[in-house]
Amino acid sequence: MIILLTNDDGIHSKKLKYARKVLEKFGKVYTVAPAEEQSAKSMSLSIGGFKVNEINEQEYSVEGTPVDCVNFALGGLNLRPDLVVSGINDGYNLGFDTRYSGTVGACLQAQYFGFNSIAFSSDRKGFAMVELEFEKTLKYILDNKLYSPKYTLNVNFPREKFEESNGLLDDVKIFHHEYEYKPELIDGHYYPNRRIVVSGDLPKNTDAYGFHNGYTTISKITIW
Repeated sequence: MIILLTNDDGIHSKKLKYARKVLEKFGKVYTVAPAEEQSAKSMSLSIGGFKVNEINEQEYSVEGTPVDCVNFALGGLNLRPDLVVSGINDGYNLGFDTRYSGTVGACLQAQYFGFNSIAFSSDRKGFAMVELEFEKTLKYILDNKLYSPKYTLNVNFPREKFEESNGLLDDVKIFHHEYEYKPELIDGHYYPNRRIVVSGDLPKNTDAYGFHNGYTTISKITIW
């Protein structure tokens, strides 16, 4: 199996390096990741080109966005991966945030070109759940052939406050929280972009329910 690994946290991310270590058990891994953090870039790309730095034959950093990384892997390296993995993200990609996410954006670009893709995300407050959940969740996905070029699998691991996972919720729906934005200019010109979640009931078969109740969740995202 040929695996393309990317992210939006950058080439130096510890969770990216951990993902590569595990993925190497399943196939030949090529890492193409941004040189610097590119969080919340969605599917943005660099007009006019970007610089690429070769680390070795299977690792590259790109001075651009996650989408640029996928484009370079497919066009510059002529890779035809069996699977594109983005992450493991340092922070969650739930609800409407999946549309802002550079982690998911890389997968949607791969989906656009007809490749299988999985986005993995985790609590930015720690590493324990990644170590507990990543390999077994990946194996579950591969063994059951849950992946498809028709959609991206979006995986979120439990929060670090849980001592262990309460299990796996497969094929959950993405729940769109309602937000309120409170205008609050600081010093007359700086806007901190704070938002407040409007509370409400969480349907059980949703990514939000899994997040609040200690589950690993798998949802599907389509580009169209």
